[in-house]
Amino acid sequence: MMKKLLMLAILGSTAACFAGSKIRPVQSWADFRASLLEEGKSEPDADAEIAVMLSSLNDMDRAAGDDRLGTSAPPFHFDAWLNSRPLALQELRGKVVLVRWWTDTCPFCASSSPALRVLHSEFAGKDFVLIGVFHPKAGRDDPLDVARVERAVAARQFEFPVAIDWNWREGTLKDWWLTGPKRPATSVTFILDKEGIVRFIHPGMEYHDNADPPPGKHAMCADDLGRIRAAISRLLAE
Repeated sequence: MMKKLLMLAILGSTAACFAGSKIRPVQSWADFRASLLEEGKSEPDADAEIAVMLSSLNDMDRAAGDDRLGTSAPPFHFDAWLNSRPLALQELRGKVVLVRWWTDTCPFCASSSPALRVLHSEFAGKDFVLIGVFHPKAGRDDPLDVARVERAVAARQFEFPVAIDWNWREGTLKDWWLTGPKRPATSVTFILDKEGIVRFIHPGMEYHDNADPPPGKHAMCADDLGRIRAAISRLLAE
């Protein structure tokens, strides 16, 4: 029942992100809550919906994806790139590579955006590349809309390479993640070693420092980000 409610909450949330024919990027959990209120939901109902969604953070199986550890990452087959020329995994050999799938209508992705910016800055100048991969949830059957992704990249202040996996159900995300066991989310993070081998997986939703949101609210998310930092540092040292 909890999983069903969570899915309904996520699917219902996308309607609040439409502004005319354009999809408005969610900026934070507070922004997401405001969009629910704009839809006409009461404050108790909005808070209850968010509580159901956030409960999945502690319930998520963090071992999901262990079946991919130690495997070679499949090739990229993306539709377009922003902030970079098209990149191929082969040319990234010798670098530690973090690949995170994200979308514009997801508050989990919005909450993780500061962490991605920090990691990009923190490991700048080292043999490290961070790639954000946009995959649409709302409007996912629409034609490729690069302008929509550009708006989301600008809103999230992403300066690192961003790839577009528009047809992700049959695209790169499927090759990397959606085959095999059932996955808890699509907003997955992979960390590859310098040989292109998958060495770490965060199976989705969000991670961030404990100061954003306020301390104690998402302690598991801060722990997850700590594990991601440690994995990057370890692989850089190898």
